[in-house]
Amino acid sequence: MARQKDYFSFESIRDKEGNVICYHVTMIGTIEYDGVARMRTDLGVNEDQKMAFGRLTVTGLDKKIKVFTDELNCRIYYHSYDEENGSTDIISYSAKDWRADEAYSFREGDRVLIEGRAYVRAVSDKYPGRLPEVSVTATGLFLLGHRRPQGMNVGLVPQK
Repeated sequence: MARQKDYFSFESIRDKEGNVICYHVTMIGTIEYDGVARMRTDLGVNEDQKMAFGRLTVTGLDKKIKVFTDELNCRIYYHSYDEENGSTDIISYSAKDWRADEAYSFREGDRVLIEGRAYVRAVSDKYPGRLPEVSVTATGLFLLGHRRPQGMNVGLVPQK
């Protein structure tokens, strides 16, 4: 069975003096059950703006993501590693206005490309000493396809 390839890259945007202004992130992954976007429609001064908040699961790219988080001295939402399946990284993202509608339309199993600016969110008073979390504010969202469903017999091993 061919494994779908995920993708993660980042680049720093610098001013004339060479100071980092922001980081641009591009990532391809899968929307999992816990990552389906939630919509807020009560934001802004007049409480009439909307934003969607979701999470993207990226597999097998923990080294690139680690370089990124080390450079920003932050963390992502979730990271795990096991010998059998490799690494799993879950990265938070948000989308505003018409992009929020697009993000909200993504469903579990969708393969998506998200690009945008990385922002480091302040640490909550609830968790002192914890590293701040990086989140991507989407400037582009693209539905690439849908993960192939696993068949009933996917885990069966043929008898000899």
